[in-house]
Amino acid sequence: MEGIVKFLSSLLYYVEERGYPFAVAFKRAYRDNKPREVNSNLLYEYSRRFLLSYFSLPSVKKRSIRVKYWIEGKHDNITFPEWMEESLKNFVNLSLLKESLKSKVVWIRVNLLKTDIDKVIKALENYKIEFSLDKDLYYMIKIEKSKVRLSALDLVKEYKVIIQDKASSLVIEALKPEYKDKLIDLSSAPGVKASLYMMLTENKSEIFLTDIDFSRLLRELRLLKKSGVDMDKIHIIHQDSSRNSLTKGDKVLLDAPCSSSGMISNDPTILIKLNREKIIRFSNLQKRLINEAINIKAKELVYAVCSFFPEEGETIVDKYYDLLERPFNNYSSGYTSFKSGILTNRTFPHIDSTEGFFISKLNLEKL
Repeated sequence: MEGIVKFLSSLLYYVEERGYPFAVAFKRAYRDNKPREVNSNLLYEYSRRFLLSYFSLPSVKKRSIRVKYWIEGKHDNITFPEWMEESLKNFVNLSLLKESLKSKVVWIRVNLLKTDIDKVIKALENYKIEFSLDKDLYYMIKIEKSKVRLSALDLVKEYKVIIQDKASSLVIEALKPEYKDKLIDLSSAPGVKASLYMMLTENKSEIFLTDIDFSRLLRELRLLKKSGVDMDKIHIIHQDSSRNSLTKGDKVLLDAPCSSSGMISNDPTILIKLNREKIIRFSNLQKRLINEAINIKAKELVYAVCSFFPEEGETIVDKYYDLLERPFNNYSSGYTSFKSGILTNRTFPHIDSTEGFFISKLNLEKL
């Protein structure tokens, strides 16, 4: 037990003091205080549950006391901060949402630019990984149970499968990718969605990728190359998309920077670092970005965020109600207390076994 206490205390240090995301904090803590009695996969899940219980721990400075309190089982409940409970209680069944967060759901996408579905299925069976094929998106596979870490598999290292949440794929599906499309992606990094767009169009579309962070654009380029994307069809623009330089395309994607509150199951440090001020800052940025995006001469715009908060979703597109067209009929509506709710979609961990996403589609030809 002492080893676990040291490890989780170290993990908490890297989260609270250094502000590291979960994966990085875990690696640092594992390097510093690797406990002998628990294997890494179990420890990873143990750590995730511990951080999800962060707001149920005693308000004491000493980390080891908080860790021991949790280990002794005095409070292993997933708790949101009070401001978040108040913000979401009228929109989301918080009890069901919290219960769903206890189990981390992992999706993988078969990369048809490098392999085929039958080969991936056979490989997963050889690894004795339990999985199910998605009923909506033929290239998506839900991992039910795996004793091996997916990132260690050759399938992943060779980009034959890509770890990508189903909701993230739905953002691209909302654009209905077609051959010869010219897509403008206004916040493109890390490139997983762009690689899916090229896969669905068999490398016969063209994408203009923009991002404010040049280093992220470089990482995106590497991902696209390794994913089998035809790089002659890729154009990179380093820009702040709140002052967009692109004027014309067929379709526009604005998967906007956001609170990422919809993915707290995968990275519980998001829950710890989230606050009301951050939501407001992102909402203001999103308004500036979409105001630029609608000025592009194109057929349609998909605006999406990985967030549960209406300030990042419905309130952003309410202004453009007359342009909205509901992306999907077989997924939940947005929050219907907002004008745009019925014409937008949301995905939820407790309903769809996905991350929490807001997805909207604007018909720019109506302008």
